[in-house]
This record gives sequence, C-alpha cells and structure tokens, in this order.
Amino acid sequence: MHKDVDNMKLNPRDQQIFAAVMSMYCNGDGLPVPSTKIAKQKGMAVCSATVRNAMARLEKIGLLYSPHTSAGRVPTNDGFDYWFDEFFTLNDIANYWQPEQAQLVELAHGLSQRYQVCCCVGLPQVRTQQVFRVEVLDFDANNWLILLLDRAGQSHNICINKPNDPSDSQRYEFATWLNTVFSQQSLIEGLYRMQAMANTAPRNCHDSLTQWTRELSQKLGSDNSIVVGENYLYKRIDCEQSLNIGVSFLNFVEDKLAFKNGVSILNTENLPFSSCDELIVISVPYFQNQEYQSRFCVICPKSAQLEKIIQEFKLLEPLSS
Repeated sequence: MHKDVDNMKLNPRDQQIFAAVMSMYCNGDGLPVPSTKIAKQKGMAVCSATVRNAMARLEKIGLLYSPHTSAGRVPTNDGFDYWFDEFFTLNDIANYWQPEQAQLVELAHGLSQRYQVCCCVGLPQVRTQQVFRVEVLDFDANNWLILLLDRAGQSHNICINKPNDPSDSQRYEFATWLNTVFSQQSLIEGLYRMQAMANTAPRNCHDSLTQWTRELSQKLGSDNSIVVGENYLYKRIDCEQSLNIGVSFLNFVEDKLAFKNGVSILNTENLPFSSCDELIVISVPYFQNQEYQSRFCVICPKSAQLEKIIQEFKLLEPLSS
C-alpha cells in the first residue's frame, strides 16, 4: 500500500468523504465521483469546497485519483485495499460456511444475475465421496452402465464395453464383485481395492474391468467447477484475451489465500489476468463436516456493487454453524 496511507490515519471527515466516494463509485456504473454529488448526499452536511479539499488530501496520499481534469475522483488500487481493511471485518463474514451443493449453484446463479458478475465455484472433491452400493445396468447392445451410488442416491456413472459373454448372470456376478470391492469405501479407496483385487474378478470381465479402472481413474483425477456469468465480464471491461476462469483459476486463488477463512479480496495486482486491470475477486472458502472443500469466487469489475455482494455473504452466516 502507498507509504503515506500506511503512516497516517484519516480524520473522521476525510474517512466519511472517502467512504462516500467508494460507495458512489461501486454502484455498478463506475463513473468518477464529483465533489458536488457528495456534498448533496443526505447526512453529509459539508459544502463542495470542503469536499474538494478532502478529496485533494485523499489524492495526495494515494487513495483517489483524477482520470481527467474536473472529472471527479475514482479509487486507486491502494484506495480499494484501504477501504476493505478499514471499513469491513471480512474474515468474520461467512466463517466456516458449510453449504449444500445445491445452495452453491443457486447462489452462483443468483449473484450473477442480480449484480451482473461472474461466479466460479469449486465443487466437492469426487474422490472422497463414499459408495453405498454399485449397480450394473444393461445400457444398450454394446455397453453396461455402472452406477456408484452414495446413501443420498446420488451417483457417478461410467459406461464400459460389454464382455464377450454379456449375459444377465454375468452382469449380476460382476455387480456382486464390485459391491464387495466398493461398499462402504470412498471412491478413491475403492479404486485402490479394485486394482489390488483384480485377479478375483469374473474371468471374462477382465477386459471390461481394465477399461473401467482407467475411466474411473480419469474421473477421480479431474477437478470440477462451475462458471456462471462470464459473459458479463466481457461486456463491461476492456480485455484483450480470454480470462481462462475455471479450475486453474480456482487453484491460483487457493494458493494465494491458503488457510484464510471468511471473505477475502484479491485486488488487481494479485490476479492472473495480465491483460486486464479492471477486475477484483471476492472469495469465500466452504467446508463439509469442518473439512475444507473448495472456494466460491465472485469475479467482477471494481465498479460492481461490492458492498451489496459482501452483504449477501453476511446473510449466509446463520447457515455456517
């Protein structure tokens, strides 16, 4: 942060005027804020000249700047950092949030539509989910469909080629063997057991088993995420190349914010978007049974309604116990 900001504390009036600039700029439009608009704000009780003097001081210490002469002020990167540090208690918001997966998806779509932002959410790791039972279905003339079901009835489905003798009795025998291997095991533990016990599988299913082992390994090795509203970013910012938002972005955020709970902010200089300096990220980790799962990230222009978005996460606190 700018050294002058580190070494001085704003007086109450300058803080009030700075907060007003931030609120007016982060309203979805991102227009420079003139002193006359602040002076007219309800409860301000200061004249335009007083506001101009305060804004000049704020510009001198690096919190604001003027994009054009007499155009009003906009926040600097240091201004955003100072705002979040001094005006919010971010690490107390949505602490140890434990949502259901349906809530993650619903919140991502809701925030994206309400505020025209992009949401990127890491989904729970597939490999740790416990298998309750395995079913082998006669899918079509060439394939069996294997269902790995948990206690809630959610399944992971993989199609494999039928063996040379695809009779119902053979299918039942293969299903019985898979249940012996996988029942009450996590997916990754079941995969290890299946590889260790492969020689005990029905003999004419060995080729099918090899194929399924390979496809299940690929499925467990792939991270999952959802991205909602990426089109809003390209409509509102000037960016020369694709932002590549997805699993790799989530991995980047996790590295940056390792062990941080509650709401965190990544400002422009801490983001991997070298061709774009207009974005900011609001990120919250989430948990299941007190164990870390992944992160919920809001990627948006700095002019987005940041206070309202943070307020949305405040409303999640009753669900995070």
